[in-house]
Amino acid sequence: MDLIALGCPLVRSDALERLMGVLVYLGHGVVDALVAALILALGGMTTDRRWRRAGLAALLAVVISGLLANLFKLLFALPRPTPSESFGFPSGHTSTAFALAGALGRAFPAAAPFLYLLAVLAAVARLYVRSHFVVDVIGGSLLGSSTGLIAALFLRADPSALAPRPRTRWAWVLPVAVGIPALAFFGVYERDVSAHRLERTPAAAPAGGLHIAFGTPAARQFLLDGWSGDDGRWGDTPVAWALGREATLRLPGPAPGNHRLRLRLRADGRPADRPPCQVMEVVVNGAPVARLLLEKGWNTYEVNVPKERVRPGPNELRFRFAYAQLAGAGAPSAAFASLAIFPAGDGGR
Repeated sequence: MDLIALGCPLVRSDALERLMGVLVYLGHGVVDALVAALILALGGMTTDRRWRRAGLAALLAVVISGLLANLFKLLFALPRPTPSESFGFPSGHTSTAFALAGALGRAFPAAAPFLYLLAVLAAVARLYVRSHFVVDVIGGSLLGSSTGLIAALFLRADPSALAPRPRTRWAWVLPVAVGIPALAFFGVYERDVSAHRLERTPAAAPAGGLHIAFGTPAARQFLLDGWSGDDGRWGDTPVAWALGREATLRLPGPAPGNHRLRLRLRADGRPADRPPCQVMEVVVNGAPVARLLLEKGWNTYEVNVPKERVRPGPNELRFRFAYAQLAGAGAPSAAFASLAIFPAGDGGR
């Protein structure tokens, strides 16, 4: 959580969001193919054989890497961080961006560090909008780079043996300086999210225990401070909004023993194109039991409630929110759809 607290103010900044909104197009297959076609056309107009071969190698690499990325997606069938109709591994945007960099970097070594910097930024943009996991962009970068280098070697789109050695070796620090911190941040982000998020939404709450459907009249008896009420909706889903930094419920005393608390909620991810960076602390009867990092979209989270925190009579459940830019005491923090607390032996993770 320390790295999250350090990086989230930057991640949630308006300037970075605008920048990422532009950089995400660097990995678009159509954009990369157009860049390669332009270089090929310039080589034809100037009769420069190296430019012509470099453009052809780049165009082939972008097309082949894009096709291979889609094939591997179907073969591995791995999910994305947020629900999607397509699979995540490897990242197609990252593959085509690195294919372009690999082919052109082989032909123009002096420009290679800057080409790879653009490819790294395209990969970071995919992590930023939560379209891919870190492993997806790593896989895409390896696939794209190898495809670009092979295409360049096959078409001999490389500098002649007499070409002077590039003086831009120092510039390789740029893609490294951008890529390593970004991979570290989003790697920690994914780890902290997965600590409590269920990979698949359960079909129903376990039998026994207490179940609350927010946004219904029956839920009103449980809500105390920090809630918007029971008549909210997110699309077709009835919800109750937690407002500000704290929201509290009063629950009847569950049976003795260890319990699990299951929550279906959506972080307030406005604007929607950046990670919410919301940390939610779960407090039972005044004692913290877990800290959750919330992912974009609707997710189901589960935490353990030890028997020492449960008492026979009414219990107080409090949610505390902390994130980079909380607009004020009445700002929405998360939309809650359901809550279930049940004995730890039933339907757990």
